[in-house]
Amino acid sequence: MNSSILEGFSDIGTNAEIPIEINKKLENILDPQENIRISVSSDMNMEGVFEDCWLIGTDKRLFVFSSNHQKEPELFNEISITDITEVEIKNLTGNGFLEVKTNDKAIELLRFSRTALYTNNIIDLPQAIDHLREQSGQTIEKQSRSAYSYKQSHRCEKCGNIIPHRRDTCPHCLEKRVLLLRLFSYLKPYWYFVVISLILSFLMIGLDLATTYMVQPLTDMVFAPTEPTSLERRFSLLNIFVLALIGMYVSRTGIGTVRTYIMSWIGNKVILNLRMASYEYLQMLSLSFYDKKETGRLMTRITNDTGRLNDFIVNGIQEFIINVLMVLGMSIILFINNWRLAALTLIPVPILTFGFYIFGKKMHSAYHREYSRLATISAILADTIPGAKVVKTFVAEDREINRFNEVNDDYFKSSMYAAKLSTIYFPIVGFATFSGGIIIRWLGGRDVITGDMTLGALMLFMSYMFQFYDYMNGFTRLNHMLQRAAASADRVFEILDAQPEINDKKDAIDLPEIKGEIKFNNVAFSYDSEKNAIEGVSFEVKAGQMIGLSGPSGAGKTTIINLINRFYDVNEGTIAVDGYDVRDVKVRSLRDQIGIVLQDPFLFHGSIAENIAYGKPDATIAEIISAAKTANAHDFIMGFPDSYDTMIGERGSGLSGGEKQRISIARAILKNPRILVLDEATSSVDTETESLIQSAIERLIEGRTTFAIAHRLSTLKKADKLIILEKGKIAEMGTHNELLENNGLYRRLVDMQSELSKVRVL
Repeated sequence: MNSSILEGFSDIGTNAEIPIEINKKLENILDPQENIRISVSSDMNMEGVFEDCWLIGTDKRLFVFSSNHQKEPELFNEISITDITEVEIKNLTGNGFLEVKTNDKAIELLRFSRTALYTNNIIDLPQAIDHLREQSGQTIEKQSRSAYSYKQSHRCEKCGNIIPHRRDTCPHCLEKRVLLLRLFSYLKPYWYFVVISLILSFLMIGLDLATTYMVQPLTDMVFAPTEPTSLERRFSLLNIFVLALIGMYVSRTGIGTVRTYIMSWIGNKVILNLRMASYEYLQMLSLSFYDKKETGRLMTRITNDTGRLNDFIVNGIQEFIINVLMVLGMSIILFINNWRLAALTLIPVPILTFGFYIFGKKMHSAYHREYSRLATISAILADTIPGAKVVKTFVAEDREINRFNEVNDDYFKSSMYAAKLSTIYFPIVGFATFSGGIIIRWLGGRDVITGDMTLGALMLFMSYMFQFYDYMNGFTRLNHMLQRAAASADRVFEILDAQPEINDKKDAIDLPEIKGEIKFNNVAFSYDSEKNAIEGVSFEVKAGQMIGLSGPSGAGKTTIINLINRFYDVNEGTIAVDGYDVRDVKVRSLRDQIGIVLQDPFLFHGSIAENIAYGKPDATIAEIISAAKTANAHDFIMGFPDSYDTMIGERGSGLSGGEKQRISIARAILKNPRILVLDEATSSVDTETESLIQSAIERLIEGRTTFAIAHRLSTLKKADKLIILEKGKIAEMGTHNELLENNGLYRRLVDMQSELSKVRVL
């Protein structure tokens, strides 16, 4: 039973290794020529109960199994590809289902949660099944679709294939040859070192060939002379040959040491540049990229995958060059020495070439799967280690251990699958070369016995033959290394090929120093292209005004702040700052003039002073202290033994929520922005500290346009204008007193908070 991934959908199935129990079932069901093209897992059965289910697609049929790791998984649906007329993903509340239609009925085939829709690539199924329908000879009159909208860029402009949802690049276009050529392009700045290494390689090859060639004269003139020679002459020749061999060995070792150091330097330099480029590009990518990627997976690509590329550059390139030159050199010598035996030596070559091609494709897929599992392990660690307190609070240690062990077991299985391929491949290659050696020994031995060939000539030929086979086997080892490097290059270049959604236009201008006037004109925006986070939002803010944003959770307050900072671009309408459309100015010049205090303050590992000066690295200690005093942080900072030099743990560990918030406020104050954003800036402080911060904010906002998001409405009383949002739209707008008189949403929110305050007092 063959298993492959549908062309153009390389991610479908990469996270869905079919369970052994289902594989056994399929072996009894599928025809010998029926190939598996799609394997996708789901996390729900059709009743909406969480259970492992599988959709397996072949050239001819679709199968749906309920698995849940049972010994006997149940096949509860099967449908012929030729019977399908349309495929559709339908959206329910919190979940959805895959529906296929035939000429006489509609069949609900697979149910899934919202998480599985994206993480398991179920969203790509309609297009993948359509592809199978086309390959079976059907004409697609009505394109299958998903209830979840696709962006226009979801189809590859180069090859036309669908790009899987969780990828930013087309996997079909990432050919190994192209990937490695791109990798070699990083060698260009160091071409002169590469040339030196090549020259040294030629010298090494010459010495290796010469050393091996010494076998024949040493045998025919010293060990078993073909002509009568005195003992004194034989000892003299032996001394000469031994000294020559010692000289060749020392020379080769010295040259090899220098070349290895040069190639190591080149390899590490290339990886240094590649890591720098990857990290630099990560900083340039939009927040939407990080919305779809897990931290641990990105970390694995920058560290592990680039490390494997280093191994290929340092060892693989050297081995490839040496192997090619040695095989060519020895082939010439073998044919000059005895063309008939040389021709027989080439018998295993077709087998080696065939194995190189067939196993190469399988091993590339296997390594890609293995590295994907390793990235999943890193993603879990990146989640659970910083969240250790939450894990322990909810007594979830066993659950997290089980989750990790399950993924770790998947990694083990993927690694063993790759190991199994290698275990099968190398013995086949070894047998092919062994067979060639047996043939040469038998025929060459006959020639020696009959006197048609000297013993030295046979030993020379066999020495070259064994080296020839060794270097041919080197190509198989190189193929092993090549597949690992190609899989890693695929993952690294996926980052470098991702297109930032927020990018400067070619004619973008630097935003001059602004006053702080902001205008929203009929703005609409959606994070997922399905449901608008805000819609039809219009308002104007004059320079120096304080604007309060409030409303129920999920109403769109943070979205407005994200759009002002241009973390995302609007889908409809315009946002203007001092009359400039934010899409027409350079992003850096806009954000340089905006300061923001996030609802969840993020502090970096480093000193308190470094964290406060993060937005202004050249700030003096006097400026840092002044900002801290304004944010009411100076007193508690001076209470630490090292004051401003106190080291903060990762994500601000070691500080209270209120302390982290005040350092975050000081960081924004030091930046001295024209537009200030306070996203629940006082949510993590007590009432007394809130009062002190409010008085500091009153001084801070003078001459600045300020947006303050707050659920605690008492903090917004002094705002020049309140914008109350509900379900992504502006419900009310006005001053505190005006909105109280309106008896609308704002009045209801104020009354609710007043009632809650009374309950707390009681």
